[in-house]
Amino acid sequence: MKVLHVEASTFCNARCPLCPRSLYGLKVEGVYPEVHLKADKFKTVLENFPERGFVYFNGNLGDPMMNPDIAVLTGLTNCKTSVTTNGSIGSRDTWLTLAKEDVEVVFSIDGLHDTNHLYRQDVQWNKIMERVKWFIENGGNATWKFIIFK
Repeated sequence: MKVLHVEASTFCNARCPLCPRSLYGLKVEGVYPEVHLKADKFKTVLENFPERGFVYFNGNLGDPMMNPDIAVLTGLTNCKTSVTTNGSIGSRDTWLTLAKEDVEVVFSIDGLHDTNHLYRQDVQWNKIMERVKWFIENGGNATWKFIIFK
């Protein structure tokens, strides 16, 4: 296997109406057990895939940036690495580390300051933009991914 999709966390700070974690924007408890991937477990997994060329942390069950050790996890991959996130969480130090380590970040931002909150509920626009700036101004490779809503 050359490509690995890794769930770094099943925690999420957003309450998106179309997510299976919520019902019409209301958070549903117990949909997924809330856990973070630990670095030692991830190291063991990586040993089984020595020919990997790409690892992406994509939040199907949660947002990878919810894992407080996401920069440690990305640092273990030893290959091209990408993180997909709603962009509103993570410390400045974490964002600077991701930029420095040449981790690609895909920001899932569904709208602008006046509409993103409709689709990414509980996500604050100013926090997204703050983190986007931290990342890009420090050399980070960013992509803006969005879902087109009416």
